[in-house]
Amino acid sequence: MGNWQLKLSGAVLLICAVAVVLTSFDNRHLAHEWQALGKAHDKLQEEYGRLMLEYSTLAAPSRVESLARKQLSMQFPNKQNTQVIQVTNGL
Repeated sequence: MGNWQLKLSGAVLLICAVAVVLTSFDNRHLAHEWQALGKAHDKLQEEYGRLMLEYSTLAAPSRVESLARKQLSMQFPNKQNTQVIQVTNGL
């Protein structure tokens, strides 16, 4: 092997070594980022569950009815405040 071939082999070996180091660094960085995103995902899932529970509690028909009666003085219609309108096809 000639002198230039040894230098070329050394340069190629050095480039490969640097590529391995950079790839390992990127891999560790991405693994760390993936782990952090997984933790954030878990926290968001927990918050979503809490919000859905709160929503179902606030939107419960009994609660809505109670608020409508108390705050808006609403009540179910009865015969005295109900009208029936008959519609015919020949409008």
